[in-house]
Amino acid sequence: MNPILYLLYRFLRLVVRICLNLYYRRTFINRGGLHFRRPAIVVSNHPNTLLDPLNAVEQSPMTVHFLANASLFSTRLGNWFFNTFFCIPIERPEDTNGRPLNNREAFARCDEFLGKGGCLYIAPEGYSFIERRLRLLKTGTARIALSAENQQGFGLGLSIVPVGLSYEAPHRFGSRVTLKVGEPIWIRDYQDAYQADPVKASRTLTADLTERLRELIIDTRDEEEDVLAARLETMLRNEQPVAEPLHFSRTRNLIGKLREWADEAPAAYQAFTGKVAAYFEKLRELRTDDAALARPPRPLALHLVGLILFFPFYLYGMTNNFPAAFLPQWLNRKLKLYIGYDSTVKILVGLITFPLFYLLQARLVYLLYDGYTALLYLASLLPAGLLAWRYHRHQGRVLNYLRLRRHKTQAAQLRELRAEILEKIT
Repeated sequence: MNPILYLLYRFLRLVVRICLNLYYRRTFINRGGLHFRRPAIVVSNHPNTLLDPLNAVEQSPMTVHFLANASLFSTRLGNWFFNTFFCIPIERPEDTNGRPLNNREAFARCDEFLGKGGCLYIAPEGYSFIERRLRLLKTGTARIALSAENQQGFGLGLSIVPVGLSYEAPHRFGSRVTLKVGEPIWIRDYQDAYQADPVKASRTLTADLTERLRELIIDTRDEEEDVLAARLETMLRNEQPVAEPLHFSRTRNLIGKLREWADEAPAAYQAFTGKVAAYFEKLRELRTDDAALARPPRPLALHLVGLILFFPFYLYGMTNNFPAAFLPQWLNRKLKLYIGYDSTVKILVGLITFPLFYLLQARLVYLLYDGYTALLYLASLLPAGLLAWRYHRHQGRVLNYLRLRRHKTQAAQLRELRAEILEKIT
């Protein structure tokens, strides 16, 4: 590889890691599963458009190439950029204007790249949807893997490394995401099946990959089940906080129990879902949330004193970060893109606005005072911004509790209903 491109890749990977760690609260399960140096295809589910491949592979020490939609290469600039920066185009039906798909060149490039010991990322669902369920996987990943291994007489040592991405709220800053790395699927294990029937072997490998990915994510059946599970997750998180890996396992077990209940006692299950919906609807009417019932801020007086004492720091952080933070959100609203691109737009625009405004503001302080003061001011901006965000969240928590206190009778009824719901799931 060109040494300049290699250094650029390493720099961009560092930038990506910093951005993802600032934007999300990430938890890895089996992070070491990505620390390999061998030919491999990393795959993941695809709920969050362009951030999924970055989340899935930024821990890999290898220089990862990406299988990308051919539409990204349609312009001269796009063709140069994505070909230069580690992407291989793959055609989908909507990319060809009705003509038959032609991915022979893409497959040949994948064979060559993997045959030289490369690492490739593919999203086998083919499309991105903000939902916590796995869509039907395309067979392309399996065909690429089997073809590359076959080119080397099944002595390449190629594996597919599945990564499950479970977002709490993909589009929201500060939300949680759990990344669970699964055990590799070794392509050499499919040699006999491929030599007997390549088409059947690719389908078998795709089915195995589907099963493996389902084990690594929060996988709901439909939107109704997802809403119910998310609400119960919130209640359990507030009632019995646990580490994220345990919360992930608890949620998967909870979904399994809900499905058993729905199959064995559908009437009771429907009554239960009605109670949960009524509980959260009442919280919405009172403009509060479950945390105000489960974890009220105590002692309240101390929290109120803290809000007053820290207000100047909040004001400092908000004022000095407002232009840099406002522009990404404003532009995102103006573009009116699919919600799956929200975080991508905010991060990409923030990579411009935050350094630009920070440097301009520091330059102004330098002109007014001196270099030492400007350096201290510059160093304070990001921590002050994060402190302001945390202050705002805590202020919201206290306000939710104060709203609840104004409705003592309804709060008591909600506590009873909440206890009934938790009794069914704990």
